[in-house]
Amino acid sequence: MKIIVTGANGMLGKDLVPLLAAKHDVIALSRAECDITDPSVVNALIRKNAPNLIINCAAFTDVDGCEREPEKAFAVNAAGAGHIARAASVAGARLFHISTDYVFDGMKSTPYNENDATNPISVYGQSKLQGEQLVLQQNWTASSPLILRTAWLYGLQGSNFVEKILAAAQSGRDLKVVADQRGCPTWTMHLAGKIVELITTAADGILHVANSGNCSRFEFAQAIVARLPNPVKVTPVDTSHANRPARRPPCSILDCSRLESLGLKKLPDWKSALEDYFRSRKESFAESLVK
Repeated sequence: MKIIVTGANGMLGKDLVPLLAAKHDVIALSRAECDITDPSVVNALIRKNAPNLIINCAAFTDVDGCEREPEKAFAVNAAGAGHIARAASVAGARLFHISTDYVFDGMKSTPYNENDATNPISVYGQSKLQGEQLVLQQNWTASSPLILRTAWLYGLQGSNFVEKILAAAQSGRDLKVVADQRGCPTWTMHLAGKIVELITTAADGILHVANSGNCSRFEFAQAIVARLPNPVKVTPVDTSHANRPARRPPCSILDCSRLESLGLKKLPDWKSALEDYFRSRKESFAESLVK
């Protein structure tokens, strides 16, 4: 199968491309190679390569940055997704589009399923929801698209919460982390593996895919710091203490049980995922020393 991956140099893309390449013909497109805000570029690349599947990992994911640059957020996360969807539908290609738990307002006391009402409270969430809508509104004839909502991503290949906490903790200073935001920390390698599995299914519509279980940002930070030889103190604070430009959902836990109805297992628990991440991180560091 021929697969185009947009946003291939991003945190998820860098984990996904090698897994796909083991079984498929992969065309990995970075932002420099495929500016998804330019429909002529998108159309030309898809016509030229004639893929069977497009996986759109390209996004403006800086939540506070989106608040400061809303035009860029909607150009990439909304219009860009629409450009890819239109080109894919014309080409008869299947589309996987990566979305987020931030399409919800976080006011629900139980996990969100795919049918729950959306109500984003940030520019990032609003732009991603509009991207979902533009994808679903296309005139799909050959195959229907699959929107994968995930949450709290971290990985070896990009800036993320885990690496920021590690960097701050290794400086020796105590940390203050919000305790009133709950979600599902998700390792990009686990998500990438599930995306590869989904290729063999007929899944379409919206699908929630995140590591199992949930925690607060504070609990997540505690679990990260506990792996250091000299753990620093982590103090819980309210979101108001963080004074960030963008609002965050207080509770955006995803219900991922639809995976099982597709005959697939849920992703591992977030705690075991974090263990796997640190093991992989250590191996990656050792390999870099050998090189």
